[in-house]
Amino acid sequence: MSDNDRWLTIAELAAKVSCSTSFLYKHHKDSVDPIPVAGYVGERPRFDLGTVRNWLAAGQLNSTYSAVANGNVMIRDRRQKLMARRRHQKGVVQLRGEAFRGLYWRYPEGKRKSVPLGSKDAVTRRQAEKALQEIIDKMEREAPKATTQQVGARGLTVKRYIEDHYMKEIWPNLKPSTKKGYRQLIETRVIPEIGELELGRVSRSDIQLMITNLRPMRNPGHEKLAHCTVKNCRNVLASIFREAELGGYIGRTPVHKIILPPRYPRRVMVLPDVDAVQTIVDDLREPYHTLTWFVATMGCRIGEALGLKWGAVDFEGKVVWFLTARYEGKVEHLTKGHRSDTPVYLTDFEIERLKVFKALSQHRGDDDLVFLDDGKPLEGQHCRGALQKAAKKLGVHLTYHGLRHWAATMLYRAGVPLKDIQARMGHSRYPTTAEWYIENDSEGQRAAAQIASGFLRGKEVL
Repeated sequence: MSDNDRWLTIAELAAKVSCSTSFLYKHHKDSVDPIPVAGYVGERPRFDLGTVRNWLAAGQLNSTYSAVANGNVMIRDRRQKLMARRRHQKGVVQLRGEAFRGLYWRYPEGKRKSVPLGSKDAVTRRQAEKALQEIIDKMEREAPKATTQQVGARGLTVKRYIEDHYMKEIWPNLKPSTKKGYRQLIETRVIPEIGELELGRVSRSDIQLMITNLRPMRNPGHEKLAHCTVKNCRNVLASIFREAELGGYIGRTPVHKIILPPRYPRRVMVLPDVDAVQTIVDDLREPYHTLTWFVATMGCRIGEALGLKWGAVDFEGKVVWFLTARYEGKVEHLTKGHRSDTPVYLTDFEIERLKVFKALSQHRGDDDLVFLDDGKPLEGQHCRGALQKAAKKLGVHLTYHGLRHWAATMLYRAGVPLKDIQARMGHSRYPTTAEWYIENDSEGQRAAAQIASGFLRGKEVL
């Protein structure tokens, strides 16, 4: 038996799925979500029963499809109205007061649109109808068409898309630190909130409502949530739906122009002075001693220091290239593109100190890591423990990321231009350095007050 012999006419299909032929004609021709056609005999469509039943099952969230799939014929007259087909729409021209206005259905939103067509003294009704038809034709030409993936994605929930596509296709390309943050947000925020929604039916309003209602997990009654957490959640959603759009599963990402809640003032980071940092560095044993000195001097990330290899240190050119990094000292990955494009310059003092450190190491090849402990790569938790233990003796709190803030702030207080600090920190955006890494201090504010006080010193208060 050939495939054509298994195809059904509209009348045969109506009997199989217990609905009227008018419903099938309607959704075969006029619907924005058409019934899949198996083929044509001449100009007459033919259908495959299994494919149509899958199409009906995929629309179970819609009361129309679920009613038809369950055999309820009477519901068809009360079914949810879908927008008429986008082709051959004529619209309506109405005379309101002294001017013509045109009404038509906007595709694909399914919203009614009213447009001015001119005053009755300037145009005739026929001219107004022609102008409205040109508007409709332009809208139909520019309207996006459903892709094969979109047709096949009917009924695909956000949770299923993440598990079956995003995790397999996109997840392996993310950095280890990004994976850790994304996984936590996906499991605790995204899936519980919108995981059961159909991927193609998630709207911007759904995303905006989710972002607006975010609350701390441990204290839901508390209204304050870290702005970076809200922003990261928005970024996770943007990544998921952007890949769904690029993959053809949806027409356009709903994560568009999402408004974030107001950002609370950032807590000022208290940084130790130079003498305190020097005392902490001197209290550490090797290789943590040189590692901490290197991070504080270079202003690099701890992962970039742990992933640094001797081949990336140019002793002749007096520069160091941060090409690879190690997440938690375990997983090696490439650094950010803008970081690997620009080297960090070294002085003669740093060059000589690194040469001495290299001479004491038994692993000096270009592919060998600079910082090793008994020939093994340093782990992030061991490095943090050693630093915090030494800092605790002075009664201060200090982390390796805090040393990046310390390095940027010390350079700024020394008069180094912000653009040069940005390049040394490896930031792609200038505001990141200026707003987040440069910490104000009371001495600087008092100096600014003294300067401002000297501007206007004329007549005293009467």
